[in-house]
Amino acid sequence: MRYFFRFSLTTLFMTYLLIFIGGLVRVAGAGMGCPDWPKCFGRWIPPISIEQLPTHIDPAQFNFVLAWIEYCNRLFGVFIGLMITITCFLAIRYHRKEPKIMIPTIGAFILTLIEGWLGGVLVDTVLNPLTITLHLLLALCIVVLLIYAVMQAYYLDHKEAEHSSKYSGTLKWPIMGTGLIIFIEIIIGTEIRGGLEIIRKENPLVDSTFLLNMLGPFKYLHTILGASLIGIGYYLRKKLIIESSNPSRLMSISTNTMLVIIISQIILGESLVFLDVKPLIQLFHMWFASLLLGISVVQYMVWERSRLN
Repeated sequence: MRYFFRFSLTTLFMTYLLIFIGGLVRVAGAGMGCPDWPKCFGRWIPPISIEQLPTHIDPAQFNFVLAWIEYCNRLFGVFIGLMITITCFLAIRYHRKEPKIMIPTIGAFILTLIEGWLGGVLVDTVLNPLTITLHLLLALCIVVLLIYAVMQAYYLDHKEAEHSSKYSGTLKWPIMGTGLIIFIEIIIGTEIRGGLEIIRKENPLVDSTFLLNMLGPFKYLHTILGASLIGIGYYLRKKLIIESSNPSRLMSISTNTMLVIIISQIILGESLVFLDVKPLIQLFHMWFASLLLGISVVQYMVWERSRLN
């Protein structure tokens, strides 16, 4: 049974790494590095020179670096898909009588199949912004399901966990509300990114700061919600750590880490405005947001566990 926990935890970490790689593909502009699916320039292994291109493909489409970035992203995606499949098999093998483990694991497996199909749709639609948003949201749903399954497996092996921890019973909605705000922030941020790309294509010579101002209320709503998360983060830290009785190590780590990442996100977000939207900052801004969502899920599950004792 502990083998499932260890493997599913590894799968979770690797899935987060895939989200990072997917973000790298986007900021590098490598999404169409391979213009076909599932092959790349009509080959299972991308060409390394123009001479290897099929005759029906325009050589102007080929960029060695972008093609191999996208190809590595696809390979890693297949690897993660295999890991999630094995995780699902292990759940059926060891926890078939535990629906709190079985259901989210099978759900993650099904969403992974849909995610693979959606990857092909992304290429067919030439990176349609709505499809990109859906692609990211499905990845986040997979992460949330994996976190839930991992936490349930952990508590199955550590029945005494949170036994002596006492948190306020009124924190259910603040914690869930925090997760919802983070989720909305990710959606808005993705739409801002997509809108910025469209406007930049139409106005390639215009300064990025001016382009951000053309996005209208979305930009300001994103900033306001982000700033509100700082206050919420401090409030949760006060209630879950300072004013609670014997908070667990996991609760302390998750709550403190959440606050640090929120502050980092504000700094990164403002840097995107004043430093002309640097791709590397964009990458970490997006990835940290996905980490925040996962931490929020962990935080809620730890709180909920304490209520059962």
